[in-house]
Amino acid sequence: MDKLPSVYIIILNWNRLGDTLDCLKSIEEISNSGFDLHVLVVDNGSTDGSVKSLKKYKSERFIFSMIENGENLGFAAGNNNGIKYAIGEGADFLLVLNNDTLVDENLVKEFLNAAKKNPEVGIFTPKIYFA
Repeated sequence: MDKLPSVYIIILNWNRLGDTLDCLKSIEEISNSGFDLHVLVVDNGSTDGSVKSLKKYKSERFIFSMIENGENLGFAAGNNNGIKYAIGEGADFLLVLNNDTLVDENLVKEFLNAAKKNPEVGIFTPKIYFA
């Protein structure tokens, strides 16, 4: 039997626990058949209690993990730490997501379909709607 593709969603958090929790709640609704879904929150040195709250987060729909940068490394370096971690864990696909994003239930499925149809493409981006 073939191994299911491993998809990592990387979310950077810095002192925006409410946004991050809303984002995670929307990810809970993602249709996740046909792939293994991992969500990695990278905390960029929050001082608002985010780390304590997020360490308690549990999901029955995806594998949740968190890394702490210990300081605010900025957007690029913070996400790069998450990307390096996910690649080290064997991620087949990466999705970098802002923590103030709410996702459609078919987001990952559509990305995987696009990747299968267009194997020469390395980066995809969704259409963004504002609530």
